[in-house]
Amino acid sequence: MNIEKEIGKLKYQIKLLKSMVNDDDFPFFMYALDFEFEENQVKALLKIISAFDYRLNNNYHNYHGINKDDEALKTLLKTYHIDTYEIYKTELPTIAEFKYYLNCIFADKEINAKHIISSLKGQSIYKDLCDYLLNQLEGL
Repeated sequence: MNIEKEIGKLKYQIKLLKSMVNDDDFPFFMYALDFEFEENQVKALLKIISAFDYRLNNNYHNYHGINKDDEALKTLLKTYHIDTYEIYKTELPTIAEFKYYLNCIFADKEINAKHIISSLKGQSIYKDLCDYLLNQLEGL
């Protein structure tokens, strides 16, 4: 089968899969499908918000101790020109920092920070962190 037919077939299969998934239960995954996120982009984003959550809850030392030598994490983030130690700050996370990391990870796409945070929250991924970041957005 030629490459064009193969791509067409894959796009149709994705369309079928999306019709079977309830987007109310999985809004972040649907967002990732709609915007054609790559696997490493999703992994990097989830690692960053995980670090943000630990920072928000003052668990910086526990998080840093667990992940400071994670070579896979360092390699993944380096792909997007993000220094691993940047995400391990002892400061509270900010919406400006989040947007900066979104721009690093999704440099080739226009990603709306509010929509991505809302989709994460809707899927119960770090809801408190999402509320915290959304409150900062409202204050702008």
